[in-house]
Amino acid sequence: MDKRIRRNELCIIGLPRCDFVFSSTRTCFIAYGFSQSTFEMTILRNLLEKRDIQTEEAGGSLAPAQSAFCRKICSKIITSQFCIVILNNEIRDGREVPNANVNMEYGLMLGFNKYVIPFQKESQTLPFNVAGLDTVKYTETNFETRAIQSLDQAITETHQDLTPPINPDQLISIFLLQKKALLNPLTNEGDKNIFYLGSPLNFNLINDFSGMNYMFLGNFTDLRPEVVLWRIKMLTDIIADRRSSLKDRGRLGLFDLAKIEFFDEFLKRIQIWIIVTRDEDKTSIQESLKKPPGPRFETQIFSLNDIRTELEKLS
Repeated sequence: MDKRIRRNELCIIGLPRCDFVFSSTRTCFIAYGFSQSTFEMTILRNLLEKRDIQTEEAGGSLAPAQSAFCRKICSKIITSQFCIVILNNEIRDGREVPNANVNMEYGLMLGFNKYVIPFQKESQTLPFNVAGLDTVKYTETNFETRAIQSLDQAITETHQDLTPPINPDQLISIFLLQKKALLNPLTNEGDKNIFYLGSPLNFNLINDFSGMNYMFLGNFTDLRPEVVLWRIKMLTDIIADRRSSLKDRGRLGLFDLAKIEFFDEFLKRIQIWIIVTRDEDKTSIQESLKKPPGPRFETQIFSLNDIRTELEKLS
C-alpha cells in the first residue's frame, strides 16, 4: 500500500479544496442503515474498540454551522484508516430495497480508493451495480467470527507507518510538556474570561510551567493555511481591541482602575501557538506573517514533523 501522505485537493461537490489527509487517523468509518443494523453495530463497535480503532458514523456527530456532508461523511471517509459498509436492504411492502444513503457512501469509499469491508446478510441480494464486488455474507450466528477475520485483515493491510501509536491528543499533550507548557484548567474566572477571547475561533488556553505566561493554542491540522491566517488575525484583533478598551472600561466602572496597567502588560505578553499538518503549511503561514503590518503578538507555528522531532528527544 502507498504510505505517502496524500491530501484530497479536489472537492467532489465543488467547494474549495479541503486538504484532508487520506488514512490519517486510526478510525473506521461505517456506513449502515440506522434502523436495521443495531445487532451488527453493537458487535463492530466492541471489536473496533478492542483493537484501538475509533468508530466514525455519519449519525454520531454534530456539525453546527458547517457543511454536514463534508464534516460528517466525506472528511470522515477520507481520513479513516479503512471503512465498513453494511449493505442490508430495507423491507418495504414485502420487497427488498437498497438503502440509498448507504450505497452513496459506499460509492464515495470506492471513489476515494479506500479499503472497504462490505457486509450483507446471506438471505439478501446485492444491487446489480455492486454484485460483482467481493462481499462478506453472514448470518447472526457467524457475524462476529467473520467480522473478526475481516477487521484483523483490514488493520494489517492498512497499517500506516506514520500513524502514531498513541492518541493524537496525547501526542500534543506530551509535546506541550516538552515545550514546558500545560493546558489551563480554567479554575478561576480570570482564566475563563481569557479563554473566552479565543474559544469562538477554537483556540485553547495554555500556560508555561510558572503559570504566569499565557498562550492561545490552535490545533488546526485540518485547516488550509489561509483559514489559519484568518483565525490568527481575528484573535489578534480581539486581544488588541480588548487592550485598547481597558481604560474606557475602567472609567465606566466595568474594570478595576488599579489593575489596568497590570492587565495591559499581561495581554501584551500573550503568545499564539499554532499546530498545522505540513512543513509547507508552516512555511506559508510564517511568510505571510512577515508581511506588514506583521503579527502584534508573538506567534509560533509548529508542524506535525516538529512534534515528531520533539517527541524523538524522549528516546
